Amino acid sequence: MRIDGAYRTLRAMNDKIIFVCERVLIVLISAIVVILFASVVWRYILFNPISWSADAALICVIWMTLLGAPVGMRGGHVAVTGVLELLPNAVQPWLVALINLAILASSAIVVWYGTLLTIQGTARIVPSIEWLNQGYLYGALPFGFALIIPLCIENVLKPFGYGSSPSDGISSQSGVGS
Repeated sequence: MRIDGAYRTLRAMNDKIIFVCERVLIVLISAIVVILFASVVWRYILFNPISWSADAALICVIWMTLLGAPVGMRGGHVAVTGVLELLPNAVQPWLVALINLAILASSAIVVWYGTLLTIQGTARIVPSIEWLNQGYLYGALPFGFALIIPLCIENVLKPFGYGSSPSDGISSQSGVGS
């Protein structure tokens, strides 16, 4: 089928998104450790605190959270499927699709309004990091949620057996958070 090829392409794109997000998450968590360790050393050993360390670590945490969301959508978290498993097998893929369509719609709204917020944020600077405008901070919101959208599309199609064997549908991974 033609949609199988599109599904495989989407899956391959999502695999690359997850790969990149995981590597960026490693860099961000490393940056947080280095920044906070340096902050402690400078404050308590050198008695010269780093004024921007808390804001820089906070920016890393925000980006880490929003880049971690696509990783979680792929299956990096435990999905609660108790109610789903109580339903008849014929209904399960439709409920999974409905849930993922709701997540997709919510993500699209966040991308839209997050982009507007990011544009407004470019007019303000981060107080302790005078060369950095707040658009870089707010940009994590639409960027992270934009990465969720193709994963939702994949999760809508997955329970119906696209791109895989029919036995790989709802039983192995529900598509809700996987």
